[in-house]
Amino acid sequence: MFTIIKQSAQFLRLGNVLRTTVTSRPVFFCTESSNPPGLNIAAITNGDKDLEHKLKILVLEIDVLRQEGKLVPDDDYLKESHWKELLILPSLSQRRKFLEYLFKISKKKENKKLKKEQKRLEKFPEAKPEKNENETFEEFVSQYDLGHNNIMLRVYDSTMNQLYNNRLVQAMQFGQKLVVDCGYCDDMTKHENKNCAKQLTLLFSENRNHDDPFDLHFCNINNESVLMQSLNKLIVTLHEPWFPLNLHEPSYLEKFPKEQLVYLTPHCREELVEYDHDAIYIIGGIVDKVNTQPLSLAKAKREGLRMAKLPLDRYLQWGSGSGKSLTLNQVASILLDVKLTGDWKYALRHVPRRKVVEFTHEKINQKNKWKPNRERPGFDNLKYNRRPSDRMIKVGSIMND
Repeated sequence: MFTIIKQSAQFLRLGNVLRTTVTSRPVFFCTESSNPPGLNIAAITNGDKDLEHKLKILVLEIDVLRQEGKLVPDDDYLKESHWKELLILPSLSQRRKFLEYLFKISKKKENKKLKKEQKRLEKFPEAKPEKNENETFEEFVSQYDLGHNNIMLRVYDSTMNQLYNNRLVQAMQFGQKLVVDCGYCDDMTKHENKNCAKQLTLLFSENRNHDDPFDLHFCNINNESVLMQSLNKLIVTLHEPWFPLNLHEPSYLEKFPKEQLVYLTPHCREELVEYDHDAIYIIGGIVDKVNTQPLSLAKAKREGLRMAKLPLDRYLQWGSGSGKSLTLNQVASILLDVKLTGDWKYALRHVPRRKVVEFTHEKINQKNKWKPNRERPGFDNLKYNRRPSDRMIKVGSIMND
């Protein structure tokens, strides 16, 4: 791939003698290399010559990193979206970090696939082992097989999925509605959009596993945005007609009565002391690590909606240096528990313990309570009398002299 000339001669005439000096500066000549399999240059570059040239250099750069022993995934794992992401990254360090991230993800998938295959071989071996004569009755009845009798019914993952989806279908018919505003895509960076998609996935999962789930509505969605593209990758069956989730491109103002809408924003003054089961609460689908402006507050004021914030300061004491921001799935879990129990103290258990300082009267009293010393007080326990005995003898002999 590369032809390296490590020596270049320079001729210098010193007097009547012709001498040569050799320098060790390497000179690199780039030659053509074969493209990785599955790399569609036309689809990635769209006919742009400069971008095509940059892509070829990028292929050579990845080959060099792989030869140097860096963590680089195989060419078969790199997809069209990965190549486009690599073309956008400006520096070499950012490309190396992204390639290392893809390498770890690929190895994680390979290990998961390998473990799944091992479990399959353990579950369905090609040749059944001979019957163990020393097998106990408990071991015999605990096996699922045609030759064994077991009164316990096997519960498959598909059965649990059907149960959870049935709960969501019932919630879509009779449950309380919860709206997630997905209209902040332009106010977040690409990394924040991907993080927001992960939080929305966790929000849907925790809502589905709850005993009394919400009827979820994702409003103001844009299918061409980074948020929805990342969400489609995490939830493959998102747009299936049977999937129990409501997706709306229009605003929530067009779907629900305005007098029932309550926008939950941490920047307002009014606290949500009493939970209203008839209200439709709105959660702003935004991850504001970079842009910390009160966007949800401004949007709620602009649309003339009622606003409220969770009573975090009323029931919690925050630690020094810890932020008060919560993820979307944590907010949804708090609302699920307070809807079911009506107890804010129980619902706020979803706030991470690292953010909260737990002070109780018992701990304070135990801390300030005086405890007597178990050792008997005497001159031997004093620090200023702890001296070697020989030193005291020397000092005494000097004073006597």
